[in-house]
Amino acid sequence: MKKFIILASLILSTGSAFADGMTFSPSSDGFVVTTDYQRLKAVLADSVKKSKSEICHAPDSTSYERTKNYTAYPTLDDCLNSSDKARLPKNYTRKD
Repeated sequence: MKKFIILASLILSTGSAFADGMTFSPSSDGFVVTTDYQRLKAVLADSVKKSKSEICHAPDSTSYERTKNYTAYPTLDDCLNSSDKARLPKNYTRKD
């Protein structure tokens, strides 16, 4: 038990981890381990998807869930400014 407490204290005080891409955060139950994958998944969940046909799909667009091959962008403006051919889907009204 002492080894675990010392290890947990070390991790929480330094913020370091055993593997790259892992962080430890204090919580009411001790600490929470977050991986780069979990952070990436959270970011991509609300990202704008630019399909291979240069169409920028916002999370509220009708084709968003169907778009599988895409490049992710943090905002709709970033996606639209990424190339000269980037555009919004037909019949999509932007919600700013």
